[in-house]
Amino acid sequence: MRVAIDSRTRHKLVTSTGKHVVLILVSVVLGFPLLWMALTSLKTNPQALADPPVWIPHPFLWSNYPNVISAVSFPRFVLNTLMYAASTIAGVCISSSLVAYGFSRIRWKGRDFVFKVMVSTLLIPFFATLIPLFVMYKNFHMVGWYWPLIVPTFLGSSIFSTFLLRQFFMTLPQSVSDAARVDGANEFTIYRRVILPMSKPALATVILFQFVYCWNDYLGPLIYIQSQSWYPVSLGLTLILGTYTTNWPWVMAAATAATMPIVILFFFTQRTFLKGIAIQGTGEKG
Repeated sequence: MRVAIDSRTRHKLVTSTGKHVVLILVSVVLGFPLLWMALTSLKTNPQALADPPVWIPHPFLWSNYPNVISAVSFPRFVLNTLMYAASTIAGVCISSSLVAYGFSRIRWKGRDFVFKVMVSTLLIPFFATLIPLFVMYKNFHMVGWYWPLIVPTFLGSSIFSTFLLRQFFMTLPQSVSDAARVDGANEFTIYRRVILPMSKPALATVILFQFVYCWNDYLGPLIYIQSQSWYPVSLGLTLILGTYTTNWPWVMAAATAATMPIVILFFFTQRTFLKGIAIQGTGEKG
């Protein structure tokens, strides 16, 4: 019996060690580009272009950060991005939660079929609808600012958020809605005063994912934003790239400054990220 226990313990130790070694190697591979970007942001331009590469900058040019931030109006780009994110977060939370409530808490004929059709539209490539959408928004005189990116979020365009909230709503007990109906509450009152307060974790996940999406969104602003003064961070970074020569430490400094908020946000909210992934796999018939 003792030999069996020792063998079992040894097997668990070897398995655990192997998993940790693999995770460490994967972390090193995935984290190396971020480390290289941060180190390059502190180099001189000759050091950044040196062959063989200079791994450790000498000296550390911390001045690259204030120089590039002042050169490309980085604070303005951050404010534009925050405005863009806040507007779309409001639209997604309102429209997606309403649609998700209808798909999860109200029974109606063809509900599941319509939901499957809606989810299947995620398979349509963005580029397949790019030109028709641009023509439509241009005819509506919405091209030139963030309207084509903000208005659709108030009309239920975020299918992913709708799916995530619907899955969470279906895990809530139906008895709480029935009790509210007995007290005379209508569906909107149940949605606003019963379901939403119970769905704060799911709503926090939606807000988090939407913020990260807006912070990283490049193609949408590139298509619809015309004035450089309204560029978000993702698009404003391209102004650092020169036509003939480029100061690569400045590029890396700007990229590091744009990446760090998301990295810090992930470290403080990684439980919410993981909870959001778990929510997608849950859901019971409501």
